[in-house]
Amino acid sequence: LRGCSQILFGVGRRRGESADPDALRTALAMEPLMGPLPDAPDPALAAAYTGEVLRTTKGFLKGCWARFDADAFYRPLPGADATLPASAAAGDTKAMLPPQALRHIIVALLELEKYAEREGEVCAVDVLGEGSFARVLACGNVAGKVVSDRERPWVHKALVENALEADRLGVGPHVYGHGRVEQLLGGHFGGTVLFMERLDDLGDSWSDGDSDELLAHVGRLSAHGFHNDVKLPNVLRRHGRPNLIDFDLMSPWRVKVAVTSSCIEHDFESFLQPFGNVAAQRFREYYDLFAFSLTLQDGALYRRVLDRLVALWDLLESSVLQALLSSLDPGVLAELPFEVLVRVPLEGVSVHLLDLRGNLYAHGSGDADERASRLESCKHLPQLLRSDGVYWPQAEEQ
Repeated sequence: LRGCSQILFGVGRRRGESADPDALRTALAMEPLMGPLPDAPDPALAAAYTGEVLRTTKGFLKGCWARFDADAFYRPLPGADATLPASAAAGDTKAMLPPQALRHIIVALLELEKYAEREGEVCAVDVLGEGSFARVLACGNVAGKVVSDRERPWVHKALVENALEADRLGVGPHVYGHGRVEQLLGGHFGGTVLFMERLDDLGDSWSDGDSDELLAHVGRLSAHGFHNDVKLPNVLRRHGRPNLIDFDLMSPWRVKVAVTSSCIEHDFESFLQPFGNVAAQRFREYYDLFAFSLTLQDGALYRRVLDRLVALWDLLESSVLQALLSSLDPGVLAELPFEVLVRVPLEGVSVHLLDLRGNLYAHGSGDADERASRLESCKHLPQLLRSDGVYWPQAEEQ
C-alpha cells in the first residue's frame, strides 16, 4: 500500500536488537524454492493456524490477549512448528497453537512482548516498515503485512487479492495466506494480516542483468494490469535476483496515483479494449515504465528503461498514442495521470506521458544557460505533446 514503498522485507530493526542481514541472506539461500501458488487454499492449514495468539496466566491481567482467524492459507509456514501433525490433518486442532512466527508477528504488532516474556516466550521480530495504510513485520523468513480496520474495505481487499494475483503470475513474494487478528485484552485493534515470504534487501550493486530481470517482471505483470508503483524501493531480491513487490495499487484497467490517503485514477478500459489485448499490455508496460523512469536519475538503469520506452512507443504511436491524443479533451490531458509526477530531483516537476523528448531532457543536469543545448541533444526522441512541468529553456517557454 502507498506509504509502505520504503519497506525492505530483508532489512529491518528487531525490537530490542539489530537485525543481521548476512544471516538472513544465508537463511534465504538455504530455503528451497517454492512451487506455483496452489489453485485453492488448504482448509487444514487454515484450521491449524486459527487460534489464540497469546494467553497469560501471570500478572494482573490474565487470559487470551488476541486471536487470529485464518481466512485462507495456500502454503504451510516455514519452520518446525508450522508442520501439520497428523491430529491436525484429522481435524483435531483444539490443543494446537498457530505457528510461532505467526503468533510472534502479531504479538509484536500489538506491542505485547513483555506479557509474552512473562510466559517464557521471547519474540524476535523485525519491524520492516510502516506507512499510511499498513505495517510490515517479520519473524525469521516470514513477513506479515497488516492493515487496520480503520482503513476502508478496498484497502483490505487490494492487500489480499493483488498479492495472490501477483504470486500466480510468478511476480513478487510468495504468499502463505491471510486472516484476521482481533485484540481482546489491553486494546481494541482489529485488522487483516497477509503472511508472505520475507525477501532480501536489494543491496548496493546493480547489473545489466538486474535491469533485464526487472523489465521482464514489469512486462509479465502488464499482461494482467498496471502495477502503478514501480520504483526501486519496491524491488527486493529472492536468491539474488530482483523481484517486484507491493501490488496494492495494481489494477487491470485503472492508472492510480496515490495522493495523501486517496488516489487519483483514470480508467482506460473503454479506451484500450478496442485495440486488443496485446496493445493493452504494451500500453500498461509503457505507463508503468514511464512513471518508473521519473523515479530515477540519469544512469545505466534509466537508459535501459528509456530504450524500452522508445521500443514501446514505436509499437504504440500510430494506434494507441495518437488515438489518446485525439480522443481526450486537452484539459484532461494536461492533468494527472497524463502529466506524470517527477519523484526525484530532475529538470521538472512532471513530464507528459506523450513526451519522451521531455523525459530525457528532464534527466539532464547543468546550468540554466545550458538547457538549450541539452534540449537539442534530445530532439531525436518523439514528442506528441509538450510537457507542462518541465523546466524548458526560456526561448522554448516563450
